[in-house]
Amino acid sequence: MAASELSPAFSYACGTISAKLSRGERVLLHNVSFSLSSGERLAVIGETGSGKTMLALSILGLLPANVRMRDGCVQLDGAALPAGKQLQSLRGDRIVYIPQSGAEFLLPTRAVRKQLYDSLKKLGLPRKEFPALAAEKLHLAGFDAPEMVLDKYPFQLSGGMAQRVTIALAACSRARLLIADEPTNGLDEAGRAQFFALLDSIFPDAAKLIITHDISVAARCGRVLVLCGGQTLETGASADVLSTPRHPYTKALLAAQVANGMQPSPVLREGVSVCPFYARCPEADAACLNGAMQKHTDGTTEWWCCHA
Repeated sequence: MAASELSPAFSYACGTISAKLSRGERVLLHNVSFSLSSGERLAVIGETGSGKTMLALSILGLLPANVRMRDGCVQLDGAALPAGKQLQSLRGDRIVYIPQSGAEFLLPTRAVRKQLYDSLKKLGLPRKEFPALAAEKLHLAGFDAPEMVLDKYPFQLSGGMAQRVTIALAACSRARLLIADEPTNGLDEAGRAQFFALLDSIFPDAAKLIITHDISVAARCGRVLVLCGGQTLETGASADVLSTPRHPYTKALLAAQVANGMQPSPVLREGVSVCPFYARCPEADAACLNGAMQKHTDGTTEWWCCHA
């Protein structure tokens, strides 16, 4: 097999992403790294504030003005992602984003047809092909009668319809990386299954980064990465991590699910540790205050913890 075939479609490594505040700096992500093969799905899970959305923004080049990445390396098909206008040209083409709420993402003053045409322009195709292509993309996204949608404005669409329109917009691309941020929020089990079926049919070769708090969605991905306090605490095959979690934080995340009785994490304890879960960890001890987080593996799962 050629070396190029072994290279990941996408790889990400950040040293530190921090926000400059009026009183010093706050670290938002630290030493997070992963890679994705063509067609692979990776779920990123963690509580609100764990760093999931900041991770996506750092890839898209949309970090807030007071936030900086240091010592980062982000590559698409073996080439470092550019910055500025060059990266902007990749968004919506090679790198595609599907938001949590299609209704909020779509431009309220432009009809669906116009928004699809805007996306098709990036492909450099003849304008005379736009009407047929726009209808085709809507059909791919699950609309049986695209002509009934093309001239509607976002406020005229249901939430599910708006989300399918964002998928149609994403289909107007040559995506190699697809980032979906809580894309199935509010959908039932059948809706979640339909969403992933659409992704796989429209983007069979794109690497897929799925940001979610929904464990059932993470279970539909091949691998999972667990974030807490901007750090990776566990990663591995979803089937292994979600059935036999190794890090106390992953165990707590799973225990907090409705199906598991919504068990709360322990109340805060005093002290500062290198582990972001120390204050709530039921397994914490003195070693967590003085030691460093060590990498552990059982051959299928990797986790970082002060304990063996």
